Formats: sequence, C-alpha cells, structure tokens
Amino acid sequence: MRPLVVLAPVLLIIGACTHQVAPKVTPTKIAAVQPPIQARALMLITPSFEDYTTTSSQGFHKFNYHMGTSAALALTDMVKASFTSAEVRRVGDADLMQWLSGPADTSVADLLLVPRFDAGATGQGVFTVSSDVRIRLDVRPYRSATTYSWSSTGHTSRALSSHRGLAGNSLEQALNGLSDSLSAYRAHLEVKP
Repeated sequence: MRPLVVLAPVLLIIGACTHQVAPKVTPTKIAAVQPPIQARALMLITPSFEDYTTTSSQGFHKFNYHMGTSAALALTDMVKASFTSAEVRRVGDADLMQWLSGPADTSVADLLLVPRFDAGATGQGVFTVSSDVRIRLDVRPYRSATTYSWSSTGHTSRALSSHRGLAGNSLEQALNGLSDSLSAYRAHLEVKP
C-alpha cells in the first residue's frame, strides 16, 4: 500500500500534461498581393487578436494553440509586402474604437486594416485530427465612405500530423484567402496620385 501512496502524486502530474503549441506558419506560403497595392496601409493589432488561443484535449493531454501570435506575425509580413507602404501598430482593444469611429487621418494612412478571429478550433476524430480557423479583416479606406469586411476560413484534417503543422496549415489557408480578397478589391483600395 505504501508504494501506491508514493506514486499517487507522480501519476497526477503525469496525468495532466498541458502542451503549448505555436502553429507553424510558413511566410512564403502566403501570397502577398503583387504588384503591391498603391496605398499607405495602417494595420492595428489588438491584444484580443494577438493573444487568441484555442484548446483541445486528447485523453489526458491538453493542447493550447496560440493562433493569434502566429497569425499576427504572418499577417504583418503579408500586409507589408502587399502595399507600397505599410505600418503595424499594437493598440488596446478600447483604443480600437477611436480609430474606427474617429475622423480619418489621411496624413497617417490611406487605409485602416483591422484583423479579428471569428472562430478557431482543433478537434480529434476517431482516426484524424482537424484544425479550423476563420479570420475577418475589416478595411476602412480613409478617402471614401465605403468599408470592407472579408472573412476567410482555413480547414485541415489529417490522419497523422504535428499539431504545429496542422494548425499552421489552417492559418495559411485563411491568410491566403484574405490576400485574395485584397487583390480582388485592388481598384477600390488604391489611391490614385
């Protein structure tokens, strides 16, 4: 009986494994808009976007997927390559409303970009693991009254996969969809000299 009492704390520690997963996003797999859009873009990243995390469980293993950190880095690279001039600022969630509802400051930028997560999940099936993510990009052109909002989804399901690669592949799909939306609306976003 004594050995079982000694092993009980060890079994509890082993039984509750939490894994922190940073999805692997390959920037070269996310197509930037080419040629770059002729406009100055300002992208605002909030803590709620950058800190976005999803969780899943497999038996006694718990996985925390830090989707926001990986998405913010990849989206920053994509936006900087997609516009002739691009700046990224981190602002508080409360400050975001001032940027969205305040007067347009065309001395700073021509476009305001705000990414958001609509949804994200990772699940375990009988034989597969899957990852889903939906990202929204709100675009406010400062020189017009029109506002654009695009949502893009990524889904990956595999029999055997690393958790980093699986979630990263879903993010890459969603970000490529946003890049396609920017490209499709190029004429509405460009500022003519």
